[in-house]
Amino acid sequence: DHGRNQDGLRLFCIGLQKNTTLTDLCLRNNGIGDEGAQHIGEALKSNTVLTTLNLGGIPYSNEGKEIGTEGAMHIAEALKINKALTDLNLQENAI
Repeated sequence: DHGRNQDGLRLFCIGLQKNTTLTDLCLRNNGIGDEGAQHIGEALKSNTVLTTLNLGGIPYSNEGKEIGTEGAMHIAEALKINKALTDLNLQENAI
């Protein structure tokens, strides 16, 4: 269920805000969507150690679970604050 996955991602992102050791995170092929990108954006505003983030979408997916313009805007806003992230993959999304 997509809603349950978003709840899990939201909780994960709360932990990511306080992360002090994880520098490389791959969430590729997980159907993050715009709502998930919003959670990730909020986490990135506080996270100071994550340098690599892979949010690549599911190739050839028509499920509507890709990150779109709205989700990309949340991440872009976070990147105005976050100075640690140097490598971001958003391939195979609806941007």
